[in-house]
Amino acid sequence: MKRSAALVLIAFFAAGCVHGSSMDQVHAGMTHEQVSAVMGGPPDLTTNTAGRECARYTVLKDFWSRVPWDMSDPYYVCYTNGKVDSFGRATVANPS
Repeated sequence: MKRSAALVLIAFFAAGCVHGSSMDQVHAGMTHEQVSAVMGGPPDLTTNTAGRECARYTVLKDFWSRVPWDMSDPYYVCYTNGKVDSFGRATVANPS
């Protein structure tokens, strides 16, 4: 019983996440469709500001980098004129 519960939990966390190796395949000049194909689906969130579109993806960390309270990292991909111009790990400032 515990084993099946653990498998369901792992599947739940992995279902909505992209693995880190997918981000290694993103590069400048790619289109929205190419990035979606590499990442395995649409982004979690998309924002548009002053002619620029940015998408946010949740990327599952590799097995050895995971801890129970920190299994994924947020990454961004920004487009200008429909082509990737910047991408990387999104960092959040500590509000203290």
